Amino acid sequence: MSSQAIAHRVVADRGSCCGYGTCVEICPEIYQLEGGLVVLTTEIVPPELLERAIEGAESCPQSALIVEPVAG
Repeated sequence: MSSQAIAHRVVADRGSCCGYGTCVEICPEIYQLEGGLVVLTTEIVPPELLERAIEGAESCPQSALIVEPVAG
């Protein structure tokens, strides 16, 4: 089964976020900055955005974002 067939969610550790905004540049459909900190437009990642959501999370210098499969 491909990872795209499995639902994924984003978890943001706002306490670790320093507002670099690289995640927003890569995937603004999911990541936004509000008051200098990351906010998520959705917790569940649409399958068509999964690759960019992961890339955005991996771009965070503070490792404040995690994309993980939803247990179920």
